[in-house]
Amino acid sequence: MTEAQRILDRLGIAAERIHAIPSNHGPEGNANWHVWPVKGERFVLRRYHVGTTPDDLQYEHAILAHLSSEGWCVPEPLAPAVHDRGRWYCPTRYVAGKTRSRETATQRRQRGADLARLHVALRPLAARIGQRVGWRPLDEGLPVMTPVDWLAGLDALEGAHPQLAEWAAVVADAMADELARLDGELPRTVLHGDFMAEQNVHYDGSRLVGVIDFGVAHLGTRPYDLLAARCYRAPEVWAAYVEEMRALGWPLSESEQAAVMPIYRGFRLGMVAWQLKAGMRTGRFDTQAIETQLAQTGVTPSGTIQLAGIEQWLRKEA
Repeated sequence: MTEAQRILDRLGIAAERIHAIPSNHGPEGNANWHVWPVKGERFVLRRYHVGTTPDDLQYEHAILAHLSSEGWCVPEPLAPAVHDRGRWYCPTRYVAGKTRSRETATQRRQRGADLARLHVALRPLAARIGQRVGWRPLDEGLPVMTPVDWLAGLDALEGAHPQLAEWAAVVADAMADELARLDGELPRTVLHGDFMAEQNVHYDGSRLVGVIDFGVAHLGTRPYDLLAARCYRAPEVWAAYVEEMRALGWPLSESEQAAVMPIYRGFRLGMVAWQLKAGMRTGRFDTQAIETQLAQTGVTPSGTIQLAGIEQWLRKEA
């Protein structure tokens, strides 16, 4: 019996056909199967990544239920999740359409406007569900938003690679100082966290069909979600988002626009944090990956802030 068949038997679902969706997250990551049941419509069986908690499921499912009620096509749960052999599984709504491996300028603009509309739809949830357990927004002056003990990770890294640990701490301090100098508060909303065209946004030709994978959704600031959507590689995303938000009556504030560069540094530190988490679990750190992320922050090991490529683009946009 295959893994998917075992779970479907637990759920009492007979399937005519099961097709595994290729995953690039390894055995500890998420996994998905298309399922054509004997009765009913096609759906997706999702296996959540190692470490997923009931709190995570509750948070994600609350977001999905809200968006579905607002008319968005998202992978909302079709039945309660089940726990089997240390992992969580749940049948979810099938989201049609295709991702875009390569975007044209027009398509990048469309994704920016779509992200703006998604933020407006998610806005009422902030007061209702608050922050995801174990997560934190970058604007609190903390170095990362990932669910990892940052200081413990730096201590572990310092034991094997002290220079990298010191560099990461320097970047975190520089980011916190920049955020502390901002005028005005940064409004928070529920974010998708990974609004990537080649992964999680589905289109049918020129029509947005749906959005998937809210596995890193959390409460944070809008500039973070723009950076997570890789607006620095697709400036049309940024421009269209700004225009659409103005039209929707929720424009980016001056503080939010001023926060983009320090939040970008924090975004890179978030990538480092995932490496720290993996290193603490395995006892081995990917030093090349950590060094690459730190170099892209624009902060040198001595604390000097250099004009990175993204900052030149941001100045041009401003």
